[in-house]
Formats: sequence, structure tokens, C-alpha cells
Amino acid sequence: MAYGTLFEAIAARPEIARTLAAHVRASNDDGSIPRRLKELIALMVGWLNACDYCTCVHEEIAQHLGITTDTLAALGDYARSPLFSEAERAALAATISLTREPRALPPNLDAALREHFTQEQYVEVVAAIGLNNYLSRLSNALGVTASSPA
Repeated sequence: MAYGTLFEAIAARPEIARTLAAHVRASNDDGSIPRRLKELIALMVGWLNACDYCTCVHEEIAQHLGITTDTLAALGDYARSPLFSEAERAALAATISLTREPRALPPNLDAALREHFTQEQYVEVVAAIGLNNYLSRLSNALGVTASSPA
């Protein structure tokens, strides 16, 4: 069965939908890291997990936030692109690492994150990576697609 949104897909379990909505709201509040970085993390996770729904949703949000199409196009080469800050590069490297190998960050990536982020921000970056992995994997498993009717 195809769903138009992830929340439609999990509506059969209202408790899960409510708690997930609260987690998403808490993660998307201003917080201690820029919303731009949260969207770059979400996009990277969506791409890595081949979640078309997540990629489409977060590309739209990113553009609404003023992230340029050039920046979005350069995301795959973030490590060499001048369109990303050193802090963003550290967070995106951590995103790739934790998405591919979720047990722990390698020491060099952990150190890079800690160099650019306070402890509060570090937690927020890692939580954003984890939340977006959960969302993309749940969306894929439930068959939520970008082409689903809204």
C-alpha cells in the first residue's frame, strides 16, 4: 500500500505517530545547530538510504530555507566544495559514517565534530543523523514514496 506521507503510514499506531511527531518537532525547533545543517544531514541520509520520499521532502524544505540548487547539487562532493563550511563538512562526514556503520564514529570523525561543535551541538548533530536514519528506513519499509498521492 502506498502512502502520501509517513504520518499517514503510521496512523494505524497513533501512539507512535504522536511520539514521532513530538520528536520531529523537538529536532526541528531552533535548537543549537542551524536549520540549514539539519536539512543537509536529512538530505544526505535520504540519499544514502535511497529514500525518495525523504529526499523530495527535504529538498523542498532546503529550497524554502534558501539553500541554493548549486549547494544541493554539490552535496555529493561536499568535502571539496567551497559551498560548505568546515563544520558542515564534519557533520556530513559523520552523517555518512553513522548511516553506513551505526555502531560508533571513528575517532577522527568524532574529533572533527568536537572541534566544530559544543557538546550540546554535538548531541544535536548525532540525534539529527539518527532521527533521519529512522525516518528514511521507516518510510522505505512502509512504502512511502515521492510519487504517492498526497
